[in-house]
Amino acid sequence: MPFTKEELEERKNYLGGTDCAPILGISRWKTPIEVWAEKTGLIEPEDISSKPQVRFGVKMEPVLAEMWEEDEGKKLARKNETIKHPKYSFIGANIDRRVVGEKAGWEAKYFSPYRAKEFENGEIPADCLLQCCHYLAVTGWDRWYLMAGLGNGEPIKLAIERDDKLIEDIIKKEVYFWNTFIVPKAMPKMVTSKDDEILQKLYPEALAKKEIKLTDEANQLLESLTALNQDKNAVEGQIDTIKNKLKAMIKDNEIGLTDQWRIRWSNVKGSEYKVVKKAGRKFTYDRITQTED
Repeated sequence: MPFTKEELEERKNYLGGTDCAPILGISRWKTPIEVWAEKTGLIEPEDISSKPQVRFGVKMEPVLAEMWEEDEGKKLARKNETIKHPKYSFIGANIDRRVVGEKAGWEAKYFSPYRAKEFENGEIPADCLLQCCHYLAVTGWDRWYLMAGLGNGEPIKLAIERDDKLIEDIIKKEVYFWNTFIVPKAMPKMVTSKDDEILQKLYPEALAKKEIKLTDEANQLLESLTALNQDKNAVEGQIDTIKNKLKAMIKDNEIGLTDQWRIRWSNVKGSEYKVVKKAGRKFTYDRITQTED
């Protein structure tokens, strides 16, 4: 469930289950630098409570809980408090439910149907697995049940058994992240392509004419950037050349076909262009599947 404003403020004081995957650098939603910026108070955590997916997930959690109880013949109970790791007070957990009569917890997730493939053959998405293992580390319990709703399909039920080796590795990395980056407010070097928005928030305005002397690492990065831009320009030129060769083959036809591909060089109205507001043609292509006639 989404956190209240007070809970979000409190969460700055510890690493929670949803922080685990970003810290390890495998989250599609958050990066290590974003977690660091939130925990150090340099930026405010995004309020996602009004997002449709989140609102729907909140509504679905009690439904999924009731379905799970009916299917498993077990009872779930809420635990409305932050649980802290017995050794590290800066590692905590806010769990959805606990399983009555077991040393086990329960987590509800509601995803768009497009993530269904991640659950095929009993697989567990890495972000879900790490979140539940984080909870196991904090609570000391034996297993965590996961109930994943995927659109209108049958919810997926999984059980994550305690893996002490994985849990030890998770805690080791979280302790390192906290002590190395958050406590001294030292920015992690794990900056990714997804960090542009966070960097804009951290440094929204340049101090006019103020300079900073950079290390040799900047030289290395700029050499890499120059080389990548040269490669990009070369590749883009090759792409445009190939497209133009195909356009010359299509001539004034809209569609070109091979035994494997379908090419479209379609008419488009000027209003469809956001930058160049003039009429023209749009070039697209896709592979023809064997099931098509």
